[in-house]
Amino acid sequence: MVRDSKRDMSGLAARYALRSSFVATILLAASAGAAHAQAPGYLVPAPAKENVQSKPRYECGAPDAPVVTLDTQSKYKQDDTQRATIDENAEETYSEAVEPLRAYGRNLVKIANAYVKSNPKNTAAAACTLTWLDAWASAKAMTDMRSKQAHFNLGQALGGFALAYLQVRNAPGLANDQKQRVEAWLKTLGQQIVAFMDKNDATSARNNHRYWAGLGATAAGLASDDETLTRWGLASARIGLAQITPDGTLPLEMKRGKRARDYHIFAAEPLITTAELARSQGIDLYAEHNGALQRLVDRVLGSLDDPSFFEKATGAKQEAYPGDGTVPPSRIAWLEIHQSRRPSPEAEAVLSRKRPTGSSEIGGNTTLLFHDAE
Repeated sequence: MVRDSKRDMSGLAARYALRSSFVATILLAASAGAAHAQAPGYLVPAPAKENVQSKPRYECGAPDAPVVTLDTQSKYKQDDTQRATIDENAEETYSEAVEPLRAYGRNLVKIANAYVKSNPKNTAAAACTLTWLDAWASAKAMTDMRSKQAHFNLGQALGGFALAYLQVRNAPGLANDQKQRVEAWLKTLGQQIVAFMDKNDATSARNNHRYWAGLGATAAGLASDDETLTRWGLASARIGLAQITPDGTLPLEMKRGKRARDYHIFAAEPLITTAELARSQGIDLYAEHNGALQRLVDRVLGSLDDPSFFEKATGAKQEAYPGDGTVPPSRIAWLEIHQSRRPSPEAEAVLSRKRPTGSSEIGGNTTLLFHDAE
């Protein structure tokens, strides 16, 4: 835990000093008066000595085989300028290619979440999380991206990797050599994303792909104490914030026609998660551009049960949600984060029916991390 002697306000002056992130987090949480202030969030501090299991046990399975090379192509029909109509054959090929990556991400965050949930802390679960990360780091996983879509996949996956690591980073007894390899790997992946996006002059340099890349870079930067990565990631989020209109829409996501509503939900996920990480650096992205994030959230919330706004704006009937027709918990896992910082009755009404919410790309079970109840 952070000692009282380190809690003076001078710590906030170095707002980009990454090792001071926990001081900033505690000070912000104390002043925010959030409804669920006891939830741990992503930056889980080291537990007190008396809050650690004396004989921790965790059944740590073998890590999934590392994905080193990825060469994916879009699942949408190439002649569809809106990228809204799925090509069934392309989708099958795409799903087969990315499933090993997704499976690793799902399993990884479950292990990290098990450590967070344990009380007293089960350091064996933290060690297992690190072992899984180290297996991919040692294999140089995800370092050979052979297509534009593969870089997008990396941008979306990296946030989950780094957020899993941040949850266990301060657990006692972790092997320093493993931590060093993992941090170096996360930094390398973050730099890959930056290098790709900085050369990208397509629409994807400004739409949801950029926001996901920004989340990956921010989380990797915090995990590896790389200030340059963190700043690039926050700047990427600001590219999105600057585009949010007075009516709470993102123009580039509106162009997705019948999928405009869903792509607003998808774009909100990295933006809200990055805003949460920015809080740890004393930066309030929620306040920027006249509260743009709140406008986006309000627009999404208002469309979950009634897509008529998007249908009128795009001239296209919006794609229905699968299953029972209501939004899946995984699609609004980010709303749990927003609710912990900017609570509203409308969001609570949605979340109360969907908990626990979770998404491997943003660290797993967000109800556990931000609501502190399951």
